[in-house]
Amino acid sequence: MTAHRIGIFTIDFPDPAAINYDNKDFVTLNHSVSFQYQIYSNIQTLSTKGVDGSDPYGLLYVPDLASDACRREELQHVPANATRLANLPAASNYALIAAAPWFSPQCMLEYFAAARRAPTNAIYVWQPAQGNGQPPVLNDPSWNLQDGGGWQRANTFPTYALPATTGDIIMTRLNQYSGNLSTVPYADQLARSRAATDYVRLWSTVSTESGTQLPSLWVFLVIVLAILIVAVSGISVAMHVIQRRRRNHLRQRVLQGEVDLEALGVKRLNVDQQTLDKLPIYTYTVGAAAGNEKHVPQPPLPAPGVSSSPPVDPETGANLPALTRHVSAPTVAGAPASVLSQPTCPICLDDFEANQTQVRELPCRHIFHPDCIDTFLLRNSSLCPMCKHSVLPPGVCPVPITNMMVRRERHITRMRARSGQPGSVQPILPIPPQEASPSPGPLGSLGRRIGGAMAGRRTFSASERAQRPPDIEMANNSNDTTPTALASMNPPAPNANTPVPPSSPNLQDCSPTRNRREWARQRALQMLGTQHAPASDVGQVDTRPKWRRTMNKVFPGFR
Repeated sequence: MTAHRIGIFTIDFPDPAAINYDNKDFVTLNHSVSFQYQIYSNIQTLSTKGVDGSDPYGLLYVPDLASDACRREELQHVPANATRLANLPAASNYALIAAAPWFSPQCMLEYFAAARRAPTNAIYVWQPAQGNGQPPVLNDPSWNLQDGGGWQRANTFPTYALPATTGDIIMTRLNQYSGNLSTVPYADQLARSRAATDYVRLWSTVSTESGTQLPSLWVFLVIVLAILIVAVSGISVAMHVIQRRRRNHLRQRVLQGEVDLEALGVKRLNVDQQTLDKLPIYTYTVGAAAGNEKHVPQPPLPAPGVSSSPPVDPETGANLPALTRHVSAPTVAGAPASVLSQPTCPICLDDFEANQTQVRELPCRHIFHPDCIDTFLLRNSSLCPMCKHSVLPPGVCPVPITNMMVRRERHITRMRARSGQPGSVQPILPIPPQEASPSPGPLGSLGRRIGGAMAGRRTFSASERAQRPPDIEMANNSNDTTPTALASMNPPAPNANTPVPPSSPNLQDCSPTRNRREWARQRALQMLGTQHAPASDVGQVDTRPKWRRTMNKVFPGFR
């Protein structure tokens, strides 16, 4: 333990030979009739060997040298009458503190050896003629005794270095307090209250710092580390609070219908079966509704030389009447009924059959085959394939809001604001009624299918067209342009000389409409694929490095 204060006092204790009992008590004399000296600075601890947690204390003395050369050299630094062991009571095991000038390596080793033979608790050393400044540190060459540091290992007591001026003061006082009561300073005053046989000597105590106390540099580092920990913890807590508020705010906006996560491109959602079951299903019908639908314009007159017969379905051979539909949802009083003309399912591109096809109507009033739209909504998306309006009811947030969703929404909103596009508000407005589309014209359902395919393909994102299943036959599915194929497509009129082959029984259902519808549905499903929306961002695989994931947990805004 390092010393930070040294005190020197004058004490009085009886001569053990003059009393018939053991007495180790002493009296500290008043400073008005004695010498007292406090050392608060410029103390250098050279060794803490032997300090067991208690502060060293004892009577001050100068150890005896063994060699004549050292004794002669000592006369230049130590007074002749300085207190030695001979000036203390004999055969008494008093606590001692040695004091010696560090003027020669060999003489200093003799001082240490003499101090080890006595019950010494500590030793004060100083370098003569070095002034009153701070003594050098231990690794300074001036403390080298040319024994490889053996004196530190051999000593059983600590060593404290003092300034040269302080050492000279101690030696001067040791010279004064080494005799009997009649030779010490203030002898007349002390003789009135003390016995003539009493000993008046100098007593010293060392106040040391706690062994667990860290050096000043380590204290500084600990303080800096504590400040950093507090700052990091505060920033982390603040970021968690901010992110939580942003998540709650985004959730409220979703519930209020101001933000559509999927339409905005933040999160891919799907529709649950409960919500899907609430969407109406009805039978598609044709013909004018009773006073609720506008007149459908007639097809243009055919050109001269062209037959004016109504368009014929090339697959079934039936005439194609104008197609209309009845909405299953009740019509609001005073509002015009929707006459949206949609005779084809946008997913499978198959025409609706009057009074037979079951269709499902979405909130945006687009209709689809139930098999087509149910699969799409359950597995792929919650948006209408036609207009990209959400099918989810307002006030519903189907997934928990995460920090990643908040960052995406804020980033998309900022990007749209910079580019001048509208923000994240996506109000769902009713589709205005449209005029009934004109009659398909001379091309019949072929024109409608071509037009529907051109509009329908824009709703898909597949990179390549799905191949038609080989086991499904379709009407007019041959692309062969050879004469034989053309002849088979347009057979010659039968005559009397042409034998008619017997008709073979139909071994399988070759209905063109059913085959084409099933093929179109399968093709649409293959183009869409099965892309289940994850329940939350937590289920997605995070491929970032581990340290980045850890930093993101501590600081939610870290990317």
